[in-house]
Amino acid sequence: MIKVYEALARKYRPQAFEDMVGQGAVVKTLQNALTTGKIHPAYIFSGIRGVGKTTAARLFAKGMNCLEGPTATPCGKCPSCVEIKRAASMDVLEIDAATNTQVEKIRDLIDASRYTPARDRYRIFIIDEVHMLSLSSFNALLKTLEEPPAHARFLLATTEAHKIPETIQSRAQHFQFRRVPEHQVAAFLAQICAKEEIVAEPAALSLIAKSGEGSVRDSLTLLDRIVAYTDGPVSEAAAVEVLGVTGREGLLSLLGALSEGRASDIPEFVDKLLDRGQSLERFLSDLAGLVRELVRLKLGGADGVGDPRLAPCAGRFSEEDLLRLWDLLLVSQQRLKGAPEADALLELQLVKAALLPRILPLDRLLGRVPDLSTPEPEPPSQRQVVTPGPPAEAPPPEPDLPASKVQEGAPSPDGSQPSGGLRFKAIIPFKRMDEDEARAYDDQADDRIRRFRENAARRLPLMQETLKGASLSLDPDGVLHVSLPPTDITGAALLNNRERREALEAVARESGLPGSLAVETGARPELEPSAARSPSHRPDSLTPAENPAVDNVLRVLGGRLIRVTAPPALDSAEGGPHGEPE
Repeated sequence: MIKVYEALARKYRPQAFEDMVGQGAVVKTLQNALTTGKIHPAYIFSGIRGVGKTTAARLFAKGMNCLEGPTATPCGKCPSCVEIKRAASMDVLEIDAATNTQVEKIRDLIDASRYTPARDRYRIFIIDEVHMLSLSSFNALLKTLEEPPAHARFLLATTEAHKIPETIQSRAQHFQFRRVPEHQVAAFLAQICAKEEIVAEPAALSLIAKSGEGSVRDSLTLLDRIVAYTDGPVSEAAAVEVLGVTGREGLLSLLGALSEGRASDIPEFVDKLLDRGQSLERFLSDLAGLVRELVRLKLGGADGVGDPRLAPCAGRFSEEDLLRLWDLLLVSQQRLKGAPEADALLELQLVKAALLPRILPLDRLLGRVPDLSTPEPEPPSQRQVVTPGPPAEAPPPEPDLPASKVQEGAPSPDGSQPSGGLRFKAIIPFKRMDEDEARAYDDQADDRIRRFRENAARRLPLMQETLKGASLSLDPDGVLHVSLPPTDITGAALLNNRERREALEAVARESGLPGSLAVETGARPELEPSAARSPSHRPDSLTPAENPAVDNVLRVLGGRLIRVTAPPALDSAEGGPHGEPE
């Protein structure tokens, strides 16, 4: 006698509600309906394949027609339960809508629903893949669902609920069967292996559960395939070979290469993927899923606790690097769909991932350099536009000082002690002024600013209102500061216009000003003559100790102090009227 092998998915099909995996909410609702006797005329069970839709319909039919029922725990021994299990009951009819799409078949079913059950309590119709019915068939079924016979019950199963007309859905109770989580599928597979006396590695069962994508039936079918391949213990290596996927060990090895920036290993890895015939989309999905586990582990989640290999891998990355890698992989999944050369795109994205740690974001690089402002706190103003005036004649080159006179760490010529950094010279040095010169300078500046306002109002009428509400001041360097109120958004936009700004600079030069403009928003405090003209505030007198930015620039750029020099003094009468070299 030939021994018939029964597939695991068929052999271990649930025969009681308690045996169903991962559908607790649906099971509890159906059990309560049987217990209370509140059984609706029609039900829709939707979800992906292999999650228990048809099984739940059969168990529900058992509960309705069991001799001890209606009951949430059918006996499984009475004639009704046995016949339903064998699909041989006269009062429980199963129809495959995929092969019975004609309206005549549905009309025959409707006619049969008018007759009372031959023996059992209800006449039950289980229609699988109901979304395959034609529109005429749905219309024929609609009338029966509107006024169903008291003894008729309809159980509709589908994988595409959106194709069922809303008129049908509104007359039925709809239950959505969810994908079964991987850990629940893996635990169920472990129970089956124990019953079948199959030795299986937990990593192999986890890989099978992941490949099943939430379908219990598909996972059992995959387990059947691997058992037939190994004819012995089910190992992770065997699962990888049969399923054609990259195992966790391979993914962790790739992440190790990415963490160390070994981009040269990527081409060989991609070639191996292609040789195995693995789906590139599936590979990227698995890699992104593993990175997601590492992110959760890094943030203190519970993922990865059962796999001791994840913690060392997570330690090689920072949270920032993992998030950037995760984002890159998710974007790669979208780009891979429909790409003409998917393998080249995958290799490109993985090389990018390997080089990620070497790419410093601009904000991080700028964060290493502090604000290059003076030690005094800046006023709460925001400089928007700074336009240099006509280039001044360059000062004569400085003679190099002998190394014996100025050495690293030696006192500077002005008596300050350098702290081992570069010395900054003023871009436009200005000469010192006494009080009489300062008063004469301010009077002269006021006269030029007045002429500038008059000329600007005459030549640029659109700018008249903006300049009327602005505060104008001239600093000793010859820069005209145009300070706008914070609320003058229109004025700021006008001054940011290149053509209008150049026109204003031309007007400034005609009014006797150098032509340099600095546009600011917000209040700008008046310059203190003593602070502005004091020798201690000259840029060329600041030492590295007084400029904290100097030390940071040396550290970031990897420089060292070679020579400390001072700009030529402009205190003599040979300077220009505003401190510019002549």
